[in-house]
Amino acid sequence: MNFAKPEWLLCLAALPLIGFMAWLAWRKRRYRWERMIAHRLRGRLSHTRSPSIHFASLGLALAGVAGLIIGVAQPESGEEWIEIENEGRNILFCVDISRSMLARDIEPNRLLASRAAALEILERFPEDRVGVLLFSGETLVQSPLTIDHSFVEQTLAQLDPNDIPVGGSNLTTAIDSGTRLLKETGQQSNIMVVFSDGEKSSEGLKEAAASAAREGIFIYAMGMGTRKGSFIPDPRESDGKFRDRSGKVVFSKLNEEALQVIAEETNGYYSEGMGAGFIGKLDSALAEMDRFQEEGKHQRVAKPAHRWFVFGGLLLIMASIFIKCLPLTPTVVLVAFIFATPRTEASLVEDGIAALKAGETTTAQQLFSEAARDSKGDHAASLYLASGSAASRAQDWSTAVASFSSALLAEDSEILEQAHYALATSLFYLGVSKAKEEKVKAWEGSIEHFKASLKIDAENEASRENLESVQKQLAELQEEKTEEEKKQDKKNQKKQDSEKSDPKEETENDKSSEGTSDESEDEQSNQKSEKEDNPSKEDGEQNQSDEPKGGESENIQQSDKSKANDKQPNQDQSNEGKSKQGEKNGTQAENSNLKDDPNAPKNETPRERARRLLKQYSDFGGKAPRRIRRPYNRSPHDW
Repeated sequence: MNFAKPEWLLCLAALPLIGFMAWLAWRKRRYRWERMIAHRLRGRLSHTRSPSIHFASLGLALAGVAGLIIGVAQPESGEEWIEIENEGRNILFCVDISRSMLARDIEPNRLLASRAAALEILERFPEDRVGVLLFSGETLVQSPLTIDHSFVEQTLAQLDPNDIPVGGSNLTTAIDSGTRLLKETGQQSNIMVVFSDGEKSSEGLKEAAASAAREGIFIYAMGMGTRKGSFIPDPRESDGKFRDRSGKVVFSKLNEEALQVIAEETNGYYSEGMGAGFIGKLDSALAEMDRFQEEGKHQRVAKPAHRWFVFGGLLLIMASIFIKCLPLTPTVVLVAFIFATPRTEASLVEDGIAALKAGETTTAQQLFSEAARDSKGDHAASLYLASGSAASRAQDWSTAVASFSSALLAEDSEILEQAHYALATSLFYLGVSKAKEEKVKAWEGSIEHFKASLKIDAENEASRENLESVQKQLAELQEEKTEEEKKQDKKNQKKQDSEKSDPKEETENDKSSEGTSDESEDEQSNQKSEKEDNPSKEDGEQNQSDEPKGGESENIQQSDKSKANDKQPNQDQSNEGKSKQGEKNGTQAENSNLKDDPNAPKNETPRERARRLLKQYSDFGGKAPRRIRRPYNRSPHDW
């Protein structure tokens, strides 16, 4: 199979890329949906089709586009001859195929450049009849005037200087032969296009051109070559240059004078090579010429096959759209038509109501959910409300939350307000049995849905009261949570501080133990001094109880008082001496105890002694004093 425009087939390479990008987009969309919606809620919150239907629709669409692309490429299946009626003009190509046309002063050579120019003219005027006349020493009609441009193209592709055995470049004979050929068509105006280098033109050229002008022929001459010229190649020579009979190298140049003469005599146009204005001049001349109509002419053309591809592509695209718009898969549709389902939605609802009255809340919830999945729109939302209500009676708050969430897809404001209110209530009770973190999240969701309910119905006092109650309890919970966090932070801070200050506390505890031991020694000495003072006081009391009666007693009292006053300083001094002596005795007793203790080292420091005494105290059943960490803002003297 051939294609008139095969470049369009490159577009087919983009179709696999489009399919891959569509698959990536579907996968990304599915991943987002799975992250947003829990697995147990996907069937309720969305009515997505099977992936097989999605990709089947995509495949049909891509196949349809491929068919359209192939149709645009214009496939051809074989060839056929058709009868055409054509209105056109006559154009005769006179091509010089002498040996001088092989010179390479223009690329690739003069003959090939002539063929390229002729093909360009042929493509520019597709409805005109074109013929080909070759000349060198003689002339040869290679292709008669025909509308079959493909045949003309094949003729031009086979140009060869060896087609005419006689050498030379007889331009006069070529013009005469072309004039006779065009005259036979019976048309008043014709075009002759000459491709030649004009070299070695024969005599009578001007007369031949004048004769052509009288027959209504316009000659458009195209000079092939340059004024500088070039040698003629000959592969038989060692240096590759053509030589004449005398052995001289033949050097060929463009002869413009001969070509200008024939163009001027026929009111035509001359151009050196394929100039920019040559095609325009030729087009203007053909536009002024009368067209003729040919009947009964046959032309060989290719059979077009693009219609089948375009029609098939459109059918595939329509099938893709049809499959995508189907509410169910084809298998389900077929089964639905063949087997009628006896269990309708109404029966499910009736059974659900009966189960709810009988106290079977779980069964009722399942029946209402099944009926809701078979329904759409607000009716499905109302059934989800019933399902959530049944779950609430069973105190299955998770299922209730799922059902009421599905009811949020309703468009009716009343159903939507009830769904928000019921969902908020279920979230509150769901959070009661949860930990603090989950409880906070559930109650925050409850507050949001109570607010949404109030936006729809601002006069709903139940929603307002419940909202205030949940907000109050949530605030208390958050405050309690904050206090616990603060306490925990304090504990952590104390732990960190204790780890940092352990070396300092040990030294302070040692100092405090020394201080406590010194204080205990002072207390013991004070107690001993008080005991020594108490006997004097007891004696005084005894004397008072035994005092005599009458004047004797008074005299005795006065004398005793004077004596007491005289002895008072001595007693104070004796008391002070006794207290000091008691302290010395106490220290001596302690020192004697330390010396008597076999475990006491000889050169024991006060710190070591304090530690040993504390250890002895604990060994005899006493409880060691509790270690208290001193705050940083207090000195050791404050304890």
